[in-house]
Amino acid sequence: MVSSSSIDIDLHLQNIDQLFVDPELNPFENPRLQISGVEEAVNHLRIRKKLADKIRLNIFLPPSQIDSDLQSGAIDALAKYCDFKINQNQIQLELGRAAGWRSVMIGMVFVAICLSMITAIYFLQTLNDTEIVIFAGFFTILVWMAIWNPAETFLYGLQPFKLEIRNYNALKNAKVMIKEET
Repeated sequence: MVSSSSIDIDLHLQNIDQLFVDPELNPFENPRLQISGVEEAVNHLRIRKKLADKIRLNIFLPPSQIDSDLQSGAIDALAKYCDFKINQNQIQLELGRAAGWRSVMIGMVFVAICLSMITAIYFLQTLNDTEIVIFAGFFTILVWMAIWNPAETFLYGLQPFKLEIRNYNALKNAKVMIKEET
């Protein structure tokens, strides 16, 4: 890594296909890489809270695997792959939001029913004070349970999709360099 404003990600591949396809899991043949190159690069980005201004993706290949069109082909393929992953995460984000809003609506109806029931019990005065306190505590727990899922969805559930979109956008815009493995 060079500085906080730039990130160098080095991928040592046996062939360019390993940029997108997981290599065969054999640590005797390839001790450096056990997942696809793109996923390895995204893992480097996932551990950062803030991404650098410049990201350089250095792909090291054996000299026999490098040709004149490889760099432009790799850049195009990487952009298509990142667009696909961004689209997948965008869909999951939208589905999560829709599910969260459905949970909010169901939770609000449930909260209204619980509040109506406790109000009716209180005003009917059919129970003594101890029983009212017990029922109030019971309905408080039910209300808390009804709003827990929507709160968790909006506070924590959507963030991973937003981060994945950020990471794949950053990787898509990275400067890709194909270099000979020495």
